[in-house]
Amino acid sequence: MEQPSYKPSYDSSWAVVIGIDQYRFAAPLSYAGNDATSVSTILTQKLGFPKGQVILLQNAEATKESILCQFIGLHTKAHPDDRVLFFFAGHGYTVQGNKGQIGYLVPVDGDVKNLSSLIRWDDITRNAELIQAKHIFFVMDACYSGLALRRVITSGVKRFLTDMLQRPSRQVITAGKADQTVADGGGDSGQNSIFTGHLLEGLNGAAANAEGVLTAGSLMSWVSQKVGQHPSSSQTPHYGHIEGDGDFVFLTPGQEHLKPQLSTDYLIESNPQVEEVEELPSVQPYRKPSFALQRGYGDKNSPNFGRNDLSTKLGEYRIGQTERECERAFSWLSVLIEPIANQEVSIDIAKKAAQPNNIYSPGTEPYERFSFPQNLRTTSDSLLLSSDLHDTQYWGRYLKIERSGNMEYADAKSVFFEYKGFRIFKFTQLMGITWQLLFLAKSLLMECGYRSGIRLTFCLVGTRDTILANFSQEVGKANNRWRDPLIESFGLSDISDCMKCTDQNLKVCHDLVISRINYEETAKVIKSIAQNVELAYNHQEAPRCFNVDTDVFPWNGYLSDQRF
Repeated sequence: MEQPSYKPSYDSSWAVVIGIDQYRFAAPLSYAGNDATSVSTILTQKLGFPKGQVILLQNAEATKESILCQFIGLHTKAHPDDRVLFFFAGHGYTVQGNKGQIGYLVPVDGDVKNLSSLIRWDDITRNAELIQAKHIFFVMDACYSGLALRRVITSGVKRFLTDMLQRPSRQVITAGKADQTVADGGGDSGQNSIFTGHLLEGLNGAAANAEGVLTAGSLMSWVSQKVGQHPSSSQTPHYGHIEGDGDFVFLTPGQEHLKPQLSTDYLIESNPQVEEVEELPSVQPYRKPSFALQRGYGDKNSPNFGRNDLSTKLGEYRIGQTERECERAFSWLSVLIEPIANQEVSIDIAKKAAQPNNIYSPGTEPYERFSFPQNLRTTSDSLLLSSDLHDTQYWGRYLKIERSGNMEYADAKSVFFEYKGFRIFKFTQLMGITWQLLFLAKSLLMECGYRSGIRLTFCLVGTRDTILANFSQEVGKANNRWRDPLIESFGLSDISDCMKCTDQNLKVCHDLVISRINYEETAKVIKSIAQNVELAYNHQEAPRCFNVDTDVFPWNGYLSDQRF
């Protein structure tokens, strides 16, 4: 069966909240009822759950039949773009089966001497298959084992919120495992258990990231850490994904995730999962093939790195003592930009081709004014601009813009040349062009309504035995300037082998939110790329495409040196 196409937001929210203090056949609890009441209150008052869609079952109401009836009944209510929360505060129970441990929830009428009166945990998850909602989050203030959890995204990987919202998920956190004692009470407020107390604190925003985004992933990690470190706790929450690789979203600034369309995207760092989670192969955060890989920019150690139908048309200048010649390029810059969230993109190629002098609206700042190649041709789904390398058969550079929003820029003329046997990349030009391409991509993609994530892939092809030159010549800290081998009287003669790149090619990737690109955001990206390039050339100083020991880029020098 084909998976539904999900929106980067929620249509509606549902919850089944259960708290049992007075059991018929088990020891009573004191705070489970309070825990359920507190959770239902925060769901409706802070987290956007409609009151009529939060089902609260307490004590005598929380029978096995009613719990299953209310949960399974959501299959006629919840729609694909909805979210569902299932909260249970009460006793848990674990039995050793032939193939491992089996976890149970104990309803108010449950008797551990009669397993058929309990609710098997995996019955809950199997019944969850009937519910269309893309995200279901199980929160269990109880101890039991038998969870079949998986590691979904490696810790530290950054993912786009829209991507998480457009992927299904079933997630769970339990207060502890079978061999641990869950505290009934003990929370800092005096009204809740240690686990639910920290859960409520996290839901109130303490577990959100710096931008105010709170997901189940960040909440589970935060609660587990807090509960495990609490002085009165002898439990460690167990959590992870049951299936899927989306993430249940609780909060965004302005509650955009509850509106028809997320107005902006957020880049979220995935959280570490507990050691007990079964280690399965990590799921890649993006389901569509990389555009960079399609265009030949995959393995940077491959001798065919960057070679494709267009890059083979590039030429490079080779300057001797008295003459200049052009040959097929062996070294060049490539910058690839691709939308990587699930939001659809459709650039009007025909309109852009009909107005070649107005492909985008440049801003007033130099980083907002990309200069296009002049030759233009189209295919059914792309626009290709190129520039000839004077009277030769080669191109100096080209820009390919696909209807899907993918962009490929390659340049040999303005960033590379060979001079008296030295093969030289022009550092300031490399970084300035990349910077301008980011703002070009922002303009084109936002024009067609795209607000989500992009991946920038910066590549230098044919870097082995090349050197860097064309450093900033503006004064920086303490009135200092960088020494540049193209300017110094004996600069090139002082070049040693240790200053030549030993990598065959270079490749650096960055993910950004297109709608949030500004000067400060892009400056960090450019500086990071520049530092990676410097290290490849055995330079340990601050990036020399910026003024000495500053974050100031020499835009005037960059523009005066451009030779398109």
